[in-house]
Amino acid sequence: MWLTPALALLALGRPASACDEWPRVAPAPAPLVAAHPTPPPPALPLPPRPVPPALAQAERARYRIEYGVIEIGELEVAIAAAVPGSVLVHADGHGTGGVLGLGHMENRIATDFDLARLESRRWDNARSGGEGDLRDVGTQTGAGHVDFVREHPGRAGAPETASATLAAPLLDPLGFLLRLRVEPPAAGPQILYVMDGQALWRVTIVSAGRVAPPENVAPVPMVRLDAEAEPVFWNGTPDPGGDRKHRSFKLWLSDDAARVPLRLEMPVGIADVVVALTEISRR
Repeated sequence: MWLTPALALLALGRPASACDEWPRVAPAPAPLVAAHPTPPPPALPLPPRPVPPALAQAERARYRIEYGVIEIGELEVAIAAAVPGSVLVHADGHGTGGVLGLGHMENRIATDFDLARLESRRWDNARSGGEGDLRDVGTQTGAGHVDFVREHPGRAGAPETASATLAAPLLDPLGFLLRLRVEPPAAGPQILYVMDGQALWRVTIVSAGRVAPPENVAPVPMVRLDAEAEPVFWNGTPDPGGDRKHRSFKLWLSDDAARVPLRLEMPVGIADVVVALTEISRR
């Protein structure tokens, strides 16, 4: 993957075969992630929490994706309204684009986000372009315990399956955004684990508080989150090899109860990838 988990990752994806080998575990002699032939019992359900204001309305948003001065793609995110007593809220993301000679790429994510535990319960991520099509489905039955299914559409053979207990409760890229909207970092850093395909990232986020808008951005009240994304193995140890690189990015949210993602900036090579809100409806 050549972009970190977040809006930019959802928007552009990466070649289907890139840097998320199956399964993504640390090589010997590092301790292997515990795999369970018999999964642990499911986590007991938590009582419903009040509906977060950020997810209380149905929302559809569109974003423009630029690399430097070149427009390279677009992204649409749709979130169903959470109703009182809801345990899960559903969200869909669809990104298309092409850059750096990789040709056209498309990425779809559907996620069920647990409102009580603030983690992804189930996600379905389908990517196409680059070197082929790929679909990953994850189901988190307990904190960090995930059942994976990987399919290669158009290829013969049964899907690949795996079960593992990972370093911490997981979020998919879309669940990551929902988590930040419901519970952004307050005092001190927030550490979240994000699974992109089968590639795990440890993302450390700190709040810069209310800030002035970036240049040429509408002057609306906003807060900025600064993030560092580190590639890690499934057991949480750093993954210094491969083509995954440490990434930094900034995410601006509206400074109100909705905490709408307004803009993301991430340095990649000689320029920045910028994901900017162009249209939104909430009802």
